[in-house]
Amino acid sequence: MLGLTTYLMILLALLIGTWRRPAAGFGAVICLYGLKQWGQSTTAFFSEYRQFTNFAVFGICVLGVYRAARQRACILCKVPPTAVLVLVLYVYAFATISWAPDPQTSLDQWIATGPYIITITLLAPLLMTDLDDTRTAFIATALAGAAICILALAFGTWGDRGLVLFGHAGVQDDSNIYRYETNPLALSTMAGTVLLICALSLGRPNRILMRLFSLACIPIALVVILRSGSRGQAIASGAGFLIALPIAFRPKDGKSFVSLVVVVAIVLGLAWWGASLVDLHNERWTNARASQDVEGRFAMAQGLLEASTSSSLTTIFGLGNSSAFTVVGYYPHIAGLEVLAEEGILGAVIYVSILFSAFRSVKRRLQLELTDVQRNGLAILTSLFVFELILSWKQGSLLFSVYVFAYAIALARLETPRVEKLPEPSNTMRTAEPLQFENLLP
Repeated sequence: MLGLTTYLMILLALLIGTWRRPAAGFGAVICLYGLKQWGQSTTAFFSEYRQFTNFAVFGICVLGVYRAARQRACILCKVPPTAVLVLVLYVYAFATISWAPDPQTSLDQWIATGPYIITITLLAPLLMTDLDDTRTAFIATALAGAAICILALAFGTWGDRGLVLFGHAGVQDDSNIYRYETNPLALSTMAGTVLLICALSLGRPNRILMRLFSLACIPIALVVILRSGSRGQAIASGAGFLIALPIAFRPKDGKSFVSLVVVVAIVLGLAWWGASLVDLHNERWTNARASQDVEGRFAMAQGLLEASTSSSLTTIFGLGNSSAFTVVGYYPHIAGLEVLAEEGILGAVIYVSILFSAFRSVKRRLQLELTDVQRNGLAILTSLFVFELILSWKQGSLLFSVYVFAYAIALARLETPRVEKLPEPSNTMRTAEPLQFENLLP
């Protein structure tokens, strides 16, 4: 009963928040996988009907887009080039199915991931139209995500790495943890997002309550990452934090530099304390196991690249999306190399252009005058983009990199300040006052 009650409370809070402030719906999109897994592990209904959360978050997202359109007029009037590039890449990737080795297998992948592409990549960025909206979005994410992390640690039934699906506590199979457990990478990715938001919220413009909340949530989020055995999430969250740190705390003088150092020391201290609460002596954290996993993924990527370069046509246009399942038996987990092999040089150029545009958007926005709220929002958004980009090169593919492209589009949309709609002139006819000219004649 606790699982169902808390699940519905979080979902209802996100729904109400989105109705009042559309940007809160972005938090629902980020917490989609975490909320989904909490429901699957505690309630029979959600364990059986696993797509319910997908439809619920899609509905919240559509509601948010509708409310944003009502409040801010035309939300599609400003379509950045990055969004066009993402759309072109997906359209081209879908077209490559026609010459893939097994078109049906490729199509099945699109059917499985299509709803996530629509909800996360295409709709979610429309919920924010200015950097000021990021504060609403990330506070909603931190509150919902931290609640899920606390519930998972305090009341969740853990298996080898993930939460055990409802009703399967006694029938776990070590040879296939995903059969009876939720995906540990999805839950830890949400936890990494919460960690980054909280770590970058320790300074201005956040007040004492938000800072205390962040201090409490940093070790909680890290424990979830470490408990799930997610090495990539631990590394990617650290990299995202370090890259975004100068944006959030802009070391322009001695005082700001001291603040930056203090924040780093606090985060490292909390991380060390959180790590001490988890047993890190299992094989997943050994150098030998990590090296084996990396070598295996590069071996699959190499096999896929060798197949794609066997002819000039496949080198340029690619083997076809999701060909890895036929060529090497599984997707290689390295998104960039997979794009180069399956979409060819043509697709890789578009992919790199998207990444370049995202970083350029950050640079251009920093050249403008920013308030503390806007600077903090830009820092968090940048850190999340870097976080997801690193993960996509460790566990992703083109179809699974939905958050990478969502953050890239969001950065492009927020690159320029919002231009408020000018009030329409009154219909009342007014008599113009005669112009007064100074008499210049002697």
